[in-house]
Amino acid sequence: MNKAIARIKKEFVEVLPAFIFFVIMFHVLVITRALTLKAYGITTHATAIAVIGALVVAKAILIADKLPFLNLYPKKPLVWNAVLKTIVFGAITFLFLFIEELLHQSRQYGNAAAGYEHLKTDVVWPAFWAREIWLTVLLLFYCSAVELARVIGADRVKEIFFGPVKRKDGAA
Repeated sequence: MNKAIARIKKEFVEVLPAFIFFVIMFHVLVITRALTLKAYGITTHATAIAVIGALVVAKAILIADKLPFLNLYPKKPLVWNAVLKTIVFGAITFLFLFIEELLHQSRQYGNAAAGYEHLKTDVVWPAFWAREIWLTVLLLFYCSAVELARVIGADRVKEIFFGPVKRKDGAA
């Protein structure tokens, strides 16, 4: 039982920074989408979806980050891996956003074929592309931060952001 609890704790600690980043990112997207759609008289509420999506994406990105082809340039400047990961994660998020719109249209019109036909006219494409641009830019920030943390170490990143950590024995 202790091994299971230790593993769950390790997984939780590993996914927490990515989850915090993505929950903030998805809420920015939800707010942007709501503001954009308000101009068309459409209201949307997706806070729970943003939280669940953040959990799923955070874990998926942590798993994908372990794939060897996403770390092709470990000895090159950080921008190489950050841009590569941003492109890959951006393409994946594009597919998810497109599928999300297709599923919404499919539910509304009864099947996937009819939903696909209505994508051209029913989807607010400027709002769709605004979300994709937000995601890509924020993914670049995330990937850059992860690459920097990989090089300088998590403890150094914590020290830079939060100051020196005081140990229990009183030393800094």
